Amino acid sequence: QGQDMLPGPVYAAVIAHRWYGARPNLPWLREQAYGMLKPKRIPHVRGCEEMAVQLARRWGEDEGRAAEGAILHDITKKFDGAEQLRLCEKYGIMTDTVERRETQLLHAKTGAALARERFGVDEGIYSAIFWHTTGRPGMSTMEKILYLADAMEPTRAYGGVEELRHLAFEDLDAAMRLGLQMSCDAVRARRQEV
Repeated sequence: QGQDMLPGPVYAAVIAHRWYGARPNLPWLREQAYGMLKPKRIPHVRGCEEMAVQLARRWGEDEGRAAEGAILHDITKKFDGAEQLRLCEKYGIMTDTVERRETQLLHAKTGAALARERFGVDEGIYSAIFWHTTGRPGMSTMEKILYLADAMEPTRAYGGVEELRHLAFEDLDAAMRLGLQMSCDAVRARRQEV
């Protein structure tokens, strides 16, 4: 598509600003995002994309937008706590005491901000990335799709994941309740604050 006809930096600028209504070519977006990840995280991101597309198809959401969110959801995951906090400051992201202590939670917020700045994601994809680790009240369908895709992509192997996978295609809200409960239980088991 467009990236074959334009110099790399020009294509990147077109996507970052979404000029001409452009949407990124997914192979190009994967290449960009995978370069920002630790290699061991790439299978998870691939699986998350696969699952997000399947859920989008099932629940009537745009498959390309779901793929974008999944491809980009962990782009700041490799950064340590100090770097996460620096990115929060750069992007004006408010943090609470739990996030400052459990800085691994911040990758969702910093990843959303970087995805918007570098790849021009729309507000719906931004929000889905922003809430993919904690969820929030009143989640949109796209937010639910990314949250669940992250929790149950094919490389995930934990007690209850098969039930979650089945439920996500039958009742999205019931799957969210189960996924959130499982997440809270796992956090408590690590003696961390929910």
